[in-house]
Amino acid sequence: AAMEQILVNLVDNACKYGRGVDRGMIRIRCGAEGRRAVVTVRDDGPGVPASEGRRLFRPFHKSATEAAHSQPGVGLGLALSRRLAKALGGSLELTNPGAPGAEFRLELPLG
Repeated sequence: AAMEQILVNLVDNACKYGRGVDRGMIRIRCGAEGRRAVVTVRDDGPGVPASEGRRLFRPFHKSATEAAHSQPGVGLGLALSRRLAKALGGSLELTNPGAPGAEFRLELPLG
């Protein structure tokens, strides 16, 4: 259930923030690296500014102004997803701050 919640949050964000891009896609890749399962979710949206990369996982990251002029949500999805990943012994990171298209990498232990 925790992994499902993480993936739903990541795909939901990719749908929201990758929207409006001509022929934009969401790419989900799954695999294993050593004893870890790795899932990446990438969209073709504008990406996350490098200055926002660290704050992105803080609860209620959206300011009132951002919330009023951006996609729906209050800024809890990524914070919750990272906490769930850590509770499962894994991690969740933004892999490409400052680049076009956001890409998130979820790593979880196998077995």
